[in-house]
Amino acid sequence: MNEYNEKDEFNRWHRALRLHRLDTRRVTAARIAGPGFLALLRLVLFAYTLTVWISAIVYDAQHGAMSGHFAYFTYLCYTGLVAYFASALVHTASACRGRATFTRMPRALRLLHWLLFESVLVYAVVVSVLFWAVLYDAQAYAGGRHRWLNASVHAGNVAGIMVDAAAGGMALSGHWSHMLALEAVALAYVALAYVNRAANGWFVYGFLDYERLGWRVLGIIVGLLAALAVIYYVLPTISR
Repeated sequence: MNEYNEKDEFNRWHRALRLHRLDTRRVTAARIAGPGFLALLRLVLFAYTLTVWISAIVYDAQHGAMSGHFAYFTYLCYTGLVAYFASALVHTASACRGRATFTRMPRALRLLHWLLFESVLVYAVVVSVLFWAVLYDAQAYAGGRHRWLNASVHAGNVAGIMVDAAAGGMALSGHWSHMLALEAVALAYVALAYVNRAANGWFVYGFLDYERLGWRVLGIIVGLLAALAVIYYVLPTISR
């Protein structure tokens, strides 16, 4: 009886998190051409994003800014993008060789892969819109190398994951449980930003500066979370 209850409880949470709606063929399926083309495309995307990721670290290290590099949401999200392309590439390449590596993983890891895709897609849009609409300062990006890195992490991120979503079969769940997971990660980052302020004495983003903006910061945070939710429910219309 206990074994049955445990299985029933697992299935209940399994359905609550919508993992039963993830068609495992989507992970390696290709809307365009075949799996070989998708594997090649993901190899190119992974190689480019990894190059940008390493180049950004080297650039900040050379300019004495490495201590705050991963305090920025942009670079944390870009790290997730590299991780997603690496994971997707492994599964797609394995599928081309007749090996179903994704379906052999524990269900929890399959869910994490799905959430990783969703977070990369949604956060890329949020990061890019916020940067170009609010934070961009042309004078801060003087050199060609710096401009290339900036364009790659604030525009290339969206382009890369959109190309993957268009060519591959992955899609957003559109379920509230997944959206809440992304909201929780965003809130955790806000907390991390204030830990950075307490530890290092500077705000990662000016719009989080409560010393200057006061209670308006709370409204900004709520507004960003609301925008994230809207984007999460709008994107499925173009990612399916």
